[in-house]
Amino acid sequence: MSTRSARRWGGTVHVDLSLSEEQPRSSPAVPTPTSPLVPAQFPASTPAAATPATARAVVDAGLAVPGTPERPDTAEAVLRGWITVVAGATDPCLLLNATGLVTACAPATLDLLGLPEPAAMVGRGLLDGLLHPVDFTAAGDRLAEWELTKLPPLAALATGALSRGLLRLRHGSHVRTVDAIATPLHHDATLIGSLTFFHPV
Repeated sequence: MSTRSARRWGGTVHVDLSLSEEQPRSSPAVPTPTSPLVPAQFPASTPAAATPATARAVVDAGLAVPGTPERPDTAEAVLRGWITVVAGATDPCLLLNATGLVTACAPATLDLLGLPEPAAMVGRGLLDGLLHPVDFTAAGDRLAEWELTKLPPLAALATGALSRGLLRLRHGSHVRTVDAIATPLHHDATLIGSLTFFHPV
């Protein structure tokens, strides 16, 4: 139960309210503003199937590879995770294993590089009739053997370091140039493959 008393000071009336213990003093309820930047204000949603927007985002942000355990025990488990990333990626990219064989290819890479369907590539060497690199002369002659080893996807495997370069590729009667950047993939200290991103020039 509450009691109320009023006092008049000058021309102003002051009202004092005293609340009983059954009616504790409280502030009026004000809606808490929400912000998309504070995820804790939203209920947790059910996890959907992992579909990476781009494989490059996984590499650049150093994210955990989807589909692998938190602490994968084997290089094969890590490589399987990268296969999932590359197969579902929207950016043109290609995955080689440690021996230089094609392990996965993003769909956007096929038209750009003039490659066959992924099923026809897996387990084949990159230069085993898949890519046809040529030099930058007007004739567009085939690269020499020593130059082929310097192609970014293979150079990243040979050196264990980031490799970048322009590739000129012949596909039928067309010749196109792409920028290729390849990053080596490791599990602990073991080199397990290379992941190459392509961009038309």
